[in-house]
This record gives sequence, C-alpha cells and structure tokens, in this order.
Amino acid sequence: MDLSKLSPKQLLEIDACTRCGDCLRFCPVYSQRTEEAINPRGKIQAMKKFLRGQYGLWARVFGKKKLDEAELEKFSEMAYRCTLCGECSVQCPVSIDSRSLWLAFKEILVELGHYPKNLGVMKKNVLAKYNISGDSNSSRTDWLDRFENLPPHRYQKDRAEVVYFVGCVSAYFPMAHKVPQSFLQILERSWVDFTLLGGEEWCCGFPLIGAGFKREIEGFIRHNIEGVKAKGARTVVFSCPSCYHTWQEHYHTDLNLFDSTQFVLNLIQKGKIRFQEERIKVTYHDPCDLGRQSGIYDAPRKILQSIPGVELVELAHHGEQSKCCGGGGLLEMVDPELSISLAREKIKEIEATGTNLVISACQQCTRTIQSTARRMKVPLKVMYITEFVLKHMQ
Repeated sequence: MDLSKLSPKQLLEIDACTRCGDCLRFCPVYSQRTEEAINPRGKIQAMKKFLRGQYGLWARVFGKKKLDEAELEKFSEMAYRCTLCGECSVQCPVSIDSRSLWLAFKEILVELGHYPKNLGVMKKNVLAKYNISGDSNSSRTDWLDRFENLPPHRYQKDRAEVVYFVGCVSAYFPMAHKVPQSFLQILERSWVDFTLLGGEEWCCGFPLIGAGFKREIEGFIRHNIEGVKAKGARTVVFSCPSCYHTWQEHYHTDLNLFDSTQFVLNLIQKGKIRFQEERIKVTYHDPCDLGRQSGIYDAPRKILQSIPGVELVELAHHGEQSKCCGGGGLLEMVDPELSISLAREKIKEIEATGTNLVISACQQCTRTIQSTARRMKVPLKVMYITEFVLKHMQ
C-alpha cells in the first residue's frame, strides 16, 4: 500500500477520527444503505486497519500483513458508492477533510487494482477521445445545430476576450443541451466577446480525479490552458461546477475563472441584462461542487432576486447544508439505483416547498432530478439557471 497518495495532514486526519458518528446523520448514501462500511466513519476505520497492518507496531516487529483481497474488494465497493458531496467534511466536529480523503483512497485502490471496471472503460474513453461519452471530440458543438443562422465560425473564433468552457455532460448529453444553448444566447445578447474551443476543448479531468486516476490529468491541464491562451483570452467561464472547481483546484493558472452564475450576475450589475416581470414561485438547489466545494451560494440567489416578481422559497436543507441530488461522484456509473434513491429524496424535499419549479446551476443536477421526476411521474419542472435568466430577459 503506497502511502505517497496520503499527505501528512491526511494521515493525521485518519488517526484523528474519534468514531463519534456525527457524519452518519448527514451522509446521504448512508441514509439509503445503512451499512457501517459505507459511511464516512466506516471508511476511515477500514483504511486505518489497512495502514496499521502495513506500517503499525505489528508490521514493524513481525513484518507487514498480507493485504486481504476480499477486504480490499469490500472496501472498494463502499469507497466508490459515494457522491463526493462533501457534507461529511462540513459536519465533522474535528474538521476532517473527508472528501479529499475519499479521493486519495480511490487513488490507492486504483494502484491496487480494486475499482469498478466500468470506470476503467470511462478512463479509456477520456484518454482516447478526450471526453466521457466516447464519441468523437469533433462533435462537441453538435448542440449548436438547433440554432438557425449560425455564423460561419460557429462561435469558434480565432481570438476572443472570453472562452466559454462547456464541459462533457452539456456537450454530449441531450438532456443537458439547454445549458450551453441558453448560456450562449445570454453571452451573445449581452455583447460579450467570447469563443468556444470546440473540438479543441478536452475533458477538464474531473471524471479521472473522481475515479482515482488523478495522475492521468496533467496532459489535459496543459492542453486546455494552452487552448485558452491561443485565443488570446484572459477569462474562462464555466457552466459546469465540476469543471470550474477542477480548474480552480488543479490548474494553477493566472487566467480569470468564473462560474456562469458569477459571470451572469456581473452582467446584471453592469446593466447588460434587464428583466421582464413574472409572478412566479421557485426554489433553488445548491450543487455540491458549486456550493460546498467552491463556496458559491450568493450569486445564483442574487440573480433570482434581481428578476421582478420571482419569489425564492428555500429548501429545508440549503446552502452549506444542501442535500446531494445523487448525480455526483460518478455514482450514476457505479450504482445507478443508489443514485436514483438519492434523487427521490431530493424531489420529496423540493415538493415540500409547494413549488413545482426547481432551479439549479449544475447540468448534472438538472439531469438527475429531471430524469428521476419523470420516473416518479412527478410534475416537476427543472431548469438550469441560465435557462431561467434567458426566459426573463427583456
């Protein structure tokens, strides 16, 4: 077992877990699968056992214990049944950064060969095709085909001030196409000098990081940064919170990075976007990677509050306490039924607000909630925030 995947801080955190169980009350996965091994406390204790067997007093006196393959396989099953929502990190009384621990654990499991095989297929797609779908990367802008009178450059200009980084899900999954379609129209109508990277946009690397293949992302980082700078752009804007967070945390660039909600709010404040009034009640779902991971809670709310007639009804769990929709952490690939179970709980929470319109700022959240609502035959409308903004623009 390679300890280099764990920082000194993380080794201290593993030892610092007091087994108090506070995380059990908040873990969305544990609420659906009440196995001790699947909750944050259980995963930390399992890793602690492995580490003691390899590096503890017993190992020093008698030699390292042979890793039990059955125990490793069980640990892998539990480690990958996680949305990486990060709520356990927020609630931990001793401030363990558990989300970072889960990512490190996955790197170790990958080195040991214990990870879901379909994630290996995803890895091959990303490395070979530069996207998670496995389709040709030249088809990244096929979602533009719904527009009439497209300019000859198809919004892929040689030079621009801003690059709109679309992301794999919005580019390749039809249910998410309204995200880039609406945001592009907002940028155009606000006279923003922007461009797409088109087929030169590669996956941001988050799926590889989330699966434990972090060492594979360096080439993607270099390529994407070079692609932006080749356009002469100093600003990159994202409609995918996972892309935004990945660039913020791993790209270490001097480029200016903005989530779509931050960028739209700035356009509103500059008077480039004005709204028509509509009396309507909505609720807002905080995406995990935008909220807990990136700290962006105010921008989407200020956007909604700037639209005349819009009444925002908060969910019972919102802001830092927001409950994951079930669409994060590659859980949909690993355990689709568990992902759907979490989405059902989120939909019940939305219904309790008395509104049938939920807005989010994550394409994966909107996909997960919308598809599960259809399965449940719940008349719930789900909109990405730029769809809502475009609908109400003067």
